[in-house]
Amino acid sequence: MKVSKNTQKAGWVLIGSMLGFIVAKKYAPKETYPFVLIGGFIGTCLGEELISQEEK
Repeated sequence: MKVSKNTQKAGWVLIGSMLGFIVAKKYAPKETYPFVLIGGFIGTCLGEELISQEEK
């Protein structure tokens, strides 16, 4: 099954967001949103770098 580039990026964003959420729950701040947003951003950056682009 071929997975599209956008689906792979979304997977990295999900992984980053979940890791940010886990870290936020461990430290128990009042707001978890900044951790989730930063985790999603880092996941996006990783996805952009790790997913190879096909050149035609």
